[in-house]
Amino acid sequence: MRLGAVIVPFEPWEQVVRWGREVEELGLDSLWVPDHLVNTIGSRPFYEGWTTLAALAQATTRIRIGTLVSSIVFRTPPVLAKQALAVDHVSGGRLEVGVGAGADADNEAAGLAQWTPRERSDRLRAFVEELDDLLRGDERRGFPLQRPRPPLTVAAWSPRNIRLAAERADRWNTMGGYGLSAEEGLRAAAAQVAVLEAASRRSVIRSFLHGYRWVAETPFASVEAFSAYVARYRDAGFDELLFYYPPERFSPPGTVGEGVLGHVAKERP
Repeated sequence: MRLGAVIVPFEPWEQVVRWGREVEELGLDSLWVPDHLVNTIGSRPFYEGWTTLAALAQATTRIRIGTLVSSIVFRTPPVLAKQALAVDHVSGGRLEVGVGAGADADNEAAGLAQWTPRERSDRLRAFVEELDDLLRGDERRGFPLQRPRPPLTVAAWSPRNIRLAAERADRWNTMGGYGLSAEEGLRAAAAQVAVLEAASRRSVIRSFLHGYRWVAETPFASVEAFSAYVARYRDAGFDELLFYYPPERFSPPGTVGEGVLGHVAKERP
């Protein structure tokens, strides 16, 4: 099972760098940052996503880095592709490009009218199709280090967008839902995997992002709890588990056991 961490850069920059280096020192596979205009999981402002990612590329050496995810609301495929080509070189070919349809909060922050769910889905498809081509580069705009392009992640939980991920992405990521119990979240995630499997004709990494506000799991309570959590999601068809770092900042009080993350990262269940 692959393991990765998302850091939300709302602390002074020196702390953000420490977090990034800690995640790498733990031996995790990937390090991600959000890419929104405003903090969608809290009230504190944070640094801009691609600027943060480029700086973390210089502060780390091995771990793969990416956006989870860049919102299509305020990005355009040509500009995002240009940023991605640069960060792929800055990172020495460690970039993962994550995109998603965004949410109402993104439209509000960008000063745009709200989109209907169908319009948001249509826009995501058009965006991903164009970005998929642009990430491959050309003689005029340059080429990425990773060929044919940096890996592309599409975050989605609606069937229509999951099918887009099956068609175009290297990785599909989901949070399962919102406000779900542990049992409800696992059932929802497994149903989403079934949609991906039915639509996919090639290998796609199946990635789950844990957040307590979405699915009320407490995997860091103990080593045994984390092992059971991994087993449940592996059985549901997932290849990768992502979580917010440090977990104690994003978990209910008293639900993160001392040393659990270091142990599970070392043992790699």
